Amino acid sequence: MSSAPAPHNPKPLETLFSRTRSARVFKRSDLAQLFYAFFLILLGLGVMASGRLDKLEYGLLDLFFQHRPATPAYPSLAIIEIGEDSLQAIGRWPWPAEYHAEMIRILSAWGADAIVFDDLMDKEPGDGSDPLEQALRDSGRVYFPVRLETRPAKKIWVHSLPVDLEPGGDKKIWSKPRPEHALYLRGLGYLQEFPGKDGVFRTVPVSVAWSSERYFHLGIQIAADKLKGSPDADAARILPSGMQQLMINWAGRKTAFKRYAYADIVRSYQGIQRGLRPTVDPADFKGSICLIGLTDGDSVRRTVTPADSRMPRLEVLAQVTNTVLTRRFLRPLSIRQNAFFYFLLGLTAAILFLDFHNLRSPLTALALLAGGLVFWCGMLAFAGIWFYAVQPVLMVVGLFIFSALYAYLAATREQSRLFDLATRDGLTGLYVIRYFREVLNQVVEESLADKQPLSLILTDIDNFKSINDTYGHSAGDLILKKSAHIVQSVIRLKRPAKEMDLVARYGGEEFIVMLRGAPLEQAAARAAERIRVAIEKARFEWEGKLISVTVSVGVSALRADEKLPDFMVRRADEALYEAKRTGKNRVCQSS
Repeated sequence: MSSAPAPHNPKPLETLFSRTRSARVFKRSDLAQLFYAFFLILLGLGVMASGRLDKLEYGLLDLFFQHRPATPAYPSLAIIEIGEDSLQAIGRWPWPAEYHAEMIRILSAWGADAIVFDDLMDKEPGDGSDPLEQALRDSGRVYFPVRLETRPAKKIWVHSLPVDLEPGGDKKIWSKPRPEHALYLRGLGYLQEFPGKDGVFRTVPVSVAWSSERYFHLGIQIAADKLKGSPDADAARILPSGMQQLMINWAGRKTAFKRYAYADIVRSYQGIQRGLRPTVDPADFKGSICLIGLTDGDSVRRTVTPADSRMPRLEVLAQVTNTVLTRRFLRPLSIRQNAFFYFLLGLTAAILFLDFHNLRSPLTALALLAGGLVFWCGMLAFAGIWFYAVQPVLMVVGLFIFSALYAYLAATREQSRLFDLATRDGLTGLYVIRYFREVLNQVVEESLADKQPLSLILTDIDNFKSINDTYGHSAGDLILKKSAHIVQSVIRLKRPAKEMDLVARYGGEEFIVMLRGAPLEQAAARAAERIRVAIEKARFEWEGKLISVTVSVGVSALRADEKLPDFMVRRADEALYEAKRTGKNRVCQSS
């Protein structure tokens, strides 16, 4: 026994003729917008690869360091400043070597773990009694810097003309401490600034090599010895793998490090010798790294940095040393990694901006920008990861502006399409009579106010019913289209809106033309006659057969006492009827 067939549920009648929208992720217009957005993203990636906007990226990074709170410094890192007060108390710079020898003895007696000078204190050979050499020998915990400098040319003068004995040029030479001093140093390291293209000092090479000698940066070497617990430790092992350039994590000035005046330490030591209470507690220096250098005066060397436009070299050394000791390394992403995140953010923004709305899209853009900047600051402050932020921000703003313009143009096109659907005849492309009447009413008022003539032309294709009966309605549609095109080509369209003529489909095979600024005689003799002749001479062919087509034309003009166009339209219709009655294919006018 067979089962009964399932009941058939027919679709509602209205759905049979309606076009249902398929479930698609993107519309065609969305795909076009995504394509242009993708092109903009690729253009931005090219700019990123060229490095033209790197200055902006570093500028934002500098702002971060300038406005961030001072971060905690390594607890045993101390700065001993030779400032204005010390210069006034001790004397003008440079000081004799025995002054520095005395500071070495003081700090060694107080238990300092490392004593670091930011400059060579005595490079010239002594006279046999060298207090600095003795102090270095007794301490064994002093660091001196080295510098790679351009070797000066050696010349002699012969008859007032210079003769090069050893030319300088590109040849380099290490500026180092005296050999007898170097024997008793705990370590050496290069101390030199290498500003970026914009003149701002942000990174230091981990090491610098020249000839057969290679030195780590002095701050890196100090930190390595401290962390490893042995002198001359391999500094590369305390750095992230593969790091060639150390980006300094600026901790801030004046509040980040323990600071002491050179003169106060000397006074405290002398006070203790006399049984007085010191102003500086010697216990503060036990196990500490003491960085000593000039911070005021004409001889101080200053550097442009993100945190300070005139930072003394001693402060820079402290910042480098602190970055390594605290292990707060900054890891800049590579150009490929930056490009990947740039592309990912750009694609996300492009998709979010597809459905553009006046309020929601700006809020989305602001959320992206704010969230991105917060994420950028968080990654930099807590994870030490630095990536480009300015160019992604510019890209989001650019995509927002592009999406707004694209949405505006799309809306304009849609409005134009809907306007055409509402005002244009589907077959001929001419205006429909309803829209024509609205425009005509307005133009009548303008013509009366400006005292300008206004004329109407009404045309009708002769024997059109017979053409339809003989050749079919398709042939009739062809004749209507071509006739409408001929009528449109005769009138004045390439003019300002205030002077432009207008054509509409009046009825089945009738067309109506409005001529601004044209008196009756001109409208009849020129425009109407041109239309009649053009259609008569036109070649209408259907399925290999020529069809003879003519039109009858009626012309009328607006009278000074008429405030409505109805009488003018009636007279044009009467003139058209007269043309039909008197033989067709002719122009008749009605005053």
